[in-house]
Amino acid sequence: MTPFESSRQQFPRGFTIIGTGRLGSSLALRLHSKGYQIRSLYNRSLESCERIASLTETEIFGTFPARPADLGDVVFLCLPDDQIAAFAKKMGVVKDGPAWVHTSGATPADVLLPLAPDGSGIASMHPVQTFTSRNRDSAFNQCFVTLQGDPELCVPLKKVVQAIGGRPLMVDSRQKTAIHLAAVYVCNYMAPLFAASQDLLDDHGLEVRARDLFGPMVRQALDGLLNHPPAEVLTGPVLRGDTGTVDRHLQVLAGSPKWDHLYRALGKATLELAQTLENRNHAADDEMMKRFSGA
Repeated sequence: MTPFESSRQQFPRGFTIIGTGRLGSSLALRLHSKGYQIRSLYNRSLESCERIASLTETEIFGTFPARPADLGDVVFLCLPDDQIAAFAKKMGVVKDGPAWVHTSGATPADVLLPLAPDGSGIASMHPVQTFTSRNRDSAFNQCFVTLQGDPELCVPLKKVVQAIGGRPLMVDSRQKTAIHLAAVYVCNYMAPLFAASQDLLDDHGLEVRARDLFGPMVRQALDGLLNHPPAEVLTGPVLRGDTGTVDRHLQVLAGSPKWDHLYRALGKATLELAQTLENRNHAADDEMMKRFSGA
């Protein structure tokens, strides 16, 4: 029996999705494309809800569940972190109700306890992925999806994840938060680095976009990072112990305290990574660290 067949037997009434933003709409479309029933959809914006309902052949939709009978066997709460607890309190315990699953990366499953005080039938299912309108059809392909909460619910959810093309990863609440934090480093924090790069170009009269100028370099660096340990793909003045170049960089940044602080913090982290490599010149590393420490 395939993961799809097994999980469909487990959840014969299908799924409800509350929140049809980027993640919620992608999840609804993916589940539908794999043969699962989307029993109902809800969203603050009815227009968004109607559009996804038409694409998933879902007849029950609205802004908030009106009747428990309209809910599927599992309700996915694809809501912003700060709205999950408020929804759980508003909804309260539903007698003989569905399982409840939120999709937040940072919030543990126990935020759903107002829906199930004994902790049964609640879980978190978080795709470690960025969802956009451009990757809606492929976002779940080989994407890790963390599962945390009631084990009796997480086991069949694991089969759902496999059926939609994901890679399930069972975690506890601390591991779940650690994964979300780690994702912030490698994904979210790239944007301010590009912003800093663009600001420096603009400040020096260079009419070129950072993404165009550095795109080939970034792609090459990313390819290296996806295939080798971070220390092995280091390049640049910190790795070489080139204090002269770093001094010139800091002179340029003298009038930009925000970017100077970022440069020093990242420089220190880069140096500490470089020091894990063999045959380092410790005296040169000490001189470099003085630059980043403001000594």
